[in-house]
Amino acid sequence: MLPRSRALTPALAAVAAVASVLVSAPPAQADLIGTTSSSDVVLRNKCFHHPIDYSFVVSPGTLLWQTKISLVDPSGRTSEGIDLSSVDADAATGTVKVLFCGSYDPGTWTVHTTGSYQVVPAVNIPIDVSDSTFQVRRARSRTALRPTHLDGRHYRLTALVTDQRRHGFKPTTSAEVLFQRKVHGTWKAIRGSRTLTDHGLASYVVTAAPGTKVRAVTAHAGYLGGSTSRTRVLR
Repeated sequence: MLPRSRALTPALAAVAAVASVLVSAPPAQADLIGTTSSSDVVLRNKCFHHPIDYSFVVSPGTLLWQTKISLVDPSGRTSEGIDLSSVDADAATGTVKVLFCGSYDPGTWTVHTTGSYQVVPAVNIPIDVSDSTFQVRRARSRTALRPTHLDGRHYRLTALVTDQRRHGFKPTTSAEVLFQRKVHGTWKAIRGSRTLTDHGLASYVVTAAPGTKVRAVTAHAGYLGGSTSRTRVLR
């Protein structure tokens, strides 16, 4: 073992000098902070691109930066994400577009941003961008019911289903409709009446006594929110 008083070798002295410089270096002044935001989403019966706005504030002393903007759905699943980087000359403020499809989960979604930046002498410093949230919901639907007396105790029940689009409510194709009648104060499904709409229309012929109360119910399914028609009385 070397005596405690022995001088450092040249190699150890060089390492000590470098360590002394790093320790005494002033703290990094550069940083990268920012925000993200998104409007709410209404699901559609097709896939579409939805904009996510971002704004990063990059201090002048920052050398390089890179970020990944990802979406986290209500169940906690995280999307692959979109990469932005100063190396690729991406703007520090802008908009990225993410794909949404009608099968996606409604609820609260989170925009999660990760990444790092570099400033001498430090590298891979985590960025500081808070999460933001937005709501995803199914398209609203409207259900109307028109009963038509055919003969005797036979009636045709015709439901019209429309759903919310960018330019108003339009007829819905392949919405699931169930016709119901009120029995002793309780709504009961009319057996065999479950069907799908074609261009917004669904119908079923029922045998019932005059005065029977009926309605049509559109189910929640995929992008579509459910709805129930007004009660109609067979005449």
